[in-house]
Amino acid sequence: MLNGERKTPRPLRWAMVGGGRLGQVGYKHRCGALRDNTAFALVAGAFDIVPERGREFGVNLGVDADRCYDDYRTLFAQEAQREDGIEVVSVATPNGTHYQITRAALLAGLHVICEKPLFFTSREAYEIKALAAEKNRIVGVTYGFSGHPLLLQMRAMIANGQIGEVRMVDLQYTHGFNATDEVDRPQRRAENGALIPKSQARALCWAIFPPTPITCPNW
Repeated sequence: MLNGERKTPRPLRWAMVGGGRLGQVGYKHRCGALRDNTAFALVAGAFDIVPERGREFGVNLGVDADRCYDDYRTLFAQEAQREDGIEVVSVATPNGTHYQITRAALLAGLHVICEKPLFFTSREAYEIKALAAEKNRIVGVTYGFSGHPLLLQMRAMIANGQIGEVRMVDLQYTHGFNATDEVDRPQRRAENGALIPKSQARALCWAIFPPTPITCPNW
């Protein structure tokens, strides 16, 4: 959102939908947004599907209890009534809810930072693009690999021939993504869309190497 370290006159009043204690995504949003405490100020949120748990979590983050809401609809409606209401919201919820929450946020006049994948279909994406333009609001999605310093260095080294011809890339991502048993990974039911196991590795390869058409004569 702030590539080039563009500074704002004051921290933007920011809220989160989701991103509570059961996931790592919210933590990453907060680390990025609050890295120097000049770009964003976390002032409200609907942090959890269980209101009491979300309120406790928000208070622990320093958010006033009366601005820890039961759900995103209440969050947007109540904050719109405040002179110091929120200006931007992060959507850090299960993938299937991104579209409806982003749409509601834009209709409430908010800028949106949405966790990947943005939506499930191109139709949804084009609709949100048009709505964002109509409302003069920004919708950002947290695909960050294309701007990662290590990736930029890697691209430069490949482009100038510093490491020679690249014939194979071995990428490893240590995580629980491959767990197939729902007991080991209950969040599988909440996944869909463009975010699939090892998606980071695929994105890295795509960023490094241009796509090359191939044919399979015997297919």
